[in-house]
Amino acid sequence: MNIAELFKKNFVLVPVIASVLFGTFTGVKYVVNLTDTINANQSEIIDLKTDQNTRLTSAESTWQMAENLYRQLADQVREHDYDIKDLNR
Repeated sequence: MNIAELFKKNFVLVPVIASVLFGTFTGVKYVVNLTDTINANQSEIIDLKTDQNTRLTSAESTWQMAENLYRQLADQVREHDYDIKDLNR
């Protein structure tokens, strides 16, 4: 049996095996790339979550400071109101 006869007998089998091997390689490559993308996005989400928590803490601190300033201002206005009433008597 020479190579030409062997190739003729397996003419359909060779492309099928090549297709299976290529498909397997492509599938594995796709899964690896997808896993890398998922890991990169996961780390980015963690960074964004940390940044969001930092901004939320800063906003809460600003809100508390504004409330304290509002109370102080309201107390000062009330004191001035009493002073004006005393001056009018």
